[in-house]
Amino acid sequence: MNIGIGLGQDPDPERAAADAVRQARRTVPDPGLALAFGHIRMDQNRLHRALCREIDPGLLLGGSCYAHITNAGVGKDGVAVLLASFDGPGLRISGADIGADQRETGRALARALPPRPAGGKAVGLTFAGITNGREQELLRGIEDVLGAAPLFGGLCCGDFDLGMRHPDFWTNYQYSGPRLTKAAARLAWLDLDAADLGAAFGFAHGWQPVGPVVEFTRCRGNKVYAVDGMPVMDYYRQFLGTGHSDKFFELMIQRYGFSLQVEGDARSRVKLPVACDFEDGGIAYAPFEELQGRKARLLLSSRAGLLQGAREAAQNCLRALGGRKPDLILAVSCCGRSAILHSRVDQEIEVVRSVLGADAPIFGCYSGGEFGPCLSRYEEIVDRSQPSRGSQYHTTTICLLALKAGRPAVASVPMPAARPGSAGDAARLRDLLAKSEDIQDDTELFLANLSRKSYEDGERLRRQNEVIHRYTPHQVWTRVGEGAARGEFELPDSEFRGCFLFLDVKGFTGYSEDHGPSDVVSALNAIFKPATEAIYACGGDVDKFIGDCIFAVFSEPEPALRAGRRLLELSRELQARGSPFAVRIGINSGRAVRANVGSRERREYTFIGDAVNTAQRLEANCAPGRLLVCEELYGLAGKLFASAERKELKVKGKKNVVTCYELGL
Repeated sequence: MNIGIGLGQDPDPERAAADAVRQARRTVPDPGLALAFGHIRMDQNRLHRALCREIDPGLLLGGSCYAHITNAGVGKDGVAVLLASFDGPGLRISGADIGADQRETGRALARALPPRPAGGKAVGLTFAGITNGREQELLRGIEDVLGAAPLFGGLCCGDFDLGMRHPDFWTNYQYSGPRLTKAAARLAWLDLDAADLGAAFGFAHGWQPVGPVVEFTRCRGNKVYAVDGMPVMDYYRQFLGTGHSDKFFELMIQRYGFSLQVEGDARSRVKLPVACDFEDGGIAYAPFEELQGRKARLLLSSRAGLLQGAREAAQNCLRALGGRKPDLILAVSCCGRSAILHSRVDQEIEVVRSVLGADAPIFGCYSGGEFGPCLSRYEEIVDRSQPSRGSQYHTTTICLLALKAGRPAVASVPMPAARPGSAGDAARLRDLLAKSEDIQDDTELFLANLSRKSYEDGERLRRQNEVIHRYTPHQVWTRVGEGAARGEFELPDSEFRGCFLFLDVKGFTGYSEDHGPSDVVSALNAIFKPATEAIYACGGDVDKFIGDCIFAVFSEPEPALRAGRRLLELSRELQARGSPFAVRIGINSGRAVRANVGSRERREYTFIGDAVNTAQRLEANCAPGRLLVCEELYGLAGKLFASAERKELKVKGKKNVVTCYELGL
């Protein structure tokens, strides 16, 4: 294998392209493959014409990029060209325009390849234009025809600096052989056996998880509207704050992606927020995937994390090669990573070279999306039993393809350009830059810790609220939440008209004297648990538990009576199963005041009034297994109870007798 990499940086795009090709041809005068990437801000028409003059257009793949990658570093001002020749007739190239059905485009691309002998190992190099976010289907279409051989490459890119909402971000160009296009794909099929090559792959993202697993609870396709029931815009504002411009919001959420676990695998795929619809409250995520009901975890990006991801990808390659250094490294990283790495973008490539070999030729680009396997060894990628076999369309990742030749390779690469200015000036500027970078790293770590703390605090508060909720009447909980949302943190005294129910467990006092604490609690909960569930099922609210008594409240008479009947039925069911207890119930209707009682240190929001006291007196005068209701409720009770006995009671606190009715089943 012979490899020549050229880098043209002339301001004139035609001269830059010609310079790059001529540098590469010094080592590879008769190439079998030409890969080229030109910065998106260059005149692509002139650049492409020059490439076609200098080399056979039928060998050409590539297109516009956000930045190109060579041994000279990462650049945004020029044209990078890779020319390669291989031992044996191992390379075939095809092209196809991208249609509405990307899977069919992939099939057409694969079917257009010249025929080859069956069998053997092969790798597909695939470069295409960004279109509708369904580029995964393009890869599936190729695999439909050619099988699960690894596919590597990416999407040609527009100007990422304009922002994803700008229409020119999506304007990109593909070098489709002799044609310059805006919606095409190109495939080079490399027969590894014929070319005497070994291949290994690296994939990683380096984003760090923040907080627990969540669920996308309301989605339309790849557009998310709610996360764990919370509007997705509000979900992000937990971390970003409020009052910012839409542009700031959309820029910053790109630091917070989501990871979807690869089924049956420890690896995760990043879903990057790419477009906010502030009118309908949805955020679209790429790559495209149906997200309704999917489990995911929030991710946070940082420069340190991205660099560690690049190291992990390179280490995966090296292990798959059995520790041998490769003869060529192809790298495709996301333009979003370049923006996050900023002035340290060169370090991503240096990290890869530090693992795979500083002398190895490296070539690639920062793209609008990456194609590559999640696995590293060829045998794993084509193994149908592997849950993450084949290749995927990724975003915000780095994907590597390392090729190792059977015989020593010949290569030439561009070297980093010398720095302008005096040595003293350069040293001073490097020192200033290093300090500013340290400040930014510290800031990123602070923000990362703040985000994690915010999530951890939120999770702890959620669990604490769940506990408090169980110990708080539901009506009180709801009113506190509504008041807090309005900035009110004190519940006002108010009047309440409704029904009040007291339930007492007869015989429990003697039982508690003869049994230990655990038996007493167990016996009481055997009654209180189903009784509480019945009260809530009938529309009531348990205000408090008073020893072996339940005090409940209802807004309307009929639900209170239904609850009373269900509680009597429950008591009979428990007695039939051997319970030694019976219940007695009193229900009264009327007016009460709901008021704050206690002090600042301990306060209760409860019901006070004669109607409440009378309900308790009715319960105290009721026979076990029966229910006493006030005269006002008796008219509604006939259809729920089989028997009724009129009573007149002299109760504490009342001058006149109380007329009531004792009901039974």
